[in-house]
Amino acid sequence: MGASNEVISLKTYQDFYHQITGRTEQIKKQYSENLLIEFSDIEQLNHKIFQLCDIHHIVAKNEIISVFHDKDRKEVFTSFDRFKAYNTNSPNHCVSVVLKYNFSLIPAGLDHPQEYVVNVRLTSRIAFIRQLEEQAPPFMRGRLLGFVGESTAEISVDYADYVVARGYLEAFDEWIKGCKKTPKNQSQGFLTKWSYTIPSIAKTVGAILVTAFAWKAIPDLFSEPSNLVTLARFFVIYGGCGIIVINLMAAAGRALEDAIDCYPTLSYLKLNKGDENLISDFEKKKRGVVWKFFIAAASNIALGILASKLEKLI
Repeated sequence: MGASNEVISLKTYQDFYHQITGRTEQIKKQYSENLLIEFSDIEQLNHKIFQLCDIHHIVAKNEIISVFHDKDRKEVFTSFDRFKAYNTNSPNHCVSVVLKYNFSLIPAGLDHPQEYVVNVRLTSRIAFIRQLEEQAPPFMRGRLLGFVGESTAEISVDYADYVVARGYLEAFDEWIKGCKKTPKNQSQGFLTKWSYTIPSIAKTVGAILVTAFAWKAIPDLFSEPSNLVTLARFFVIYGGCGIIVINLMAAAGRALEDAIDCYPTLSYLKLNKGDENLISDFEKKKRGVVWKFFIAAASNIALGILASKLEKLI
């Protein structure tokens, strides 16, 4: 450097740059796994993050844990030890937990401290969906639930040295892999993606069935010269009842679509009694959605059979 012509390493250059400008970069990663997180899992995550800090010389550190409950309630803890005293008997379920760590540390090979901020957000999908159900209009809930609540965990690191930041991401990856999860259902994902077509398909199938059976009935009903009464009955039955059957099949199709879109996948934070009650309600709702699915499917089949019997009314 200067007259000595010494080559400056990239790491040293980055250190100078961040000291002069005070600027940091950010790296972020999101996860959509159906995580089943309990308090012990969060303790393990906290332990992993501080294990990484032991590699470096820590000048200063602090953490803030924020717990977000339903109805916009919030609790803030200024240390993890205080978070351990969290009220587990609370009837208000948790929507999300945010862990924020601020570190001033000196990485190996450097003389000056660098600032790092690690943010972790953990979200209870079933609590988030419950919150949405309470706020969204009924006619919007099914479609909205198919697209929201995808991210259940997120980590972001504001860093001066990418290598150090990458260590936090890898530790979080490892923690995610060790958490209990509800396996993803690929067939459910496919059905949810195309469920919006079900009412149209059901309505079209109903129209095809009514038309086909009406066409099939023509030779039997009009094999001999028919009077106007028979002709009138034919048009009234297949016209009026056909419209009713088609609309009922469309309604059953919408019920089937709603059952598919609203089928809940278990993913939660279980920190208090409110969370336990919410999980119990979820299991009941899941059974109700299954029944709704089968009733809607059976209704479509029954209406298809009814369409084949319209000629008996003439």
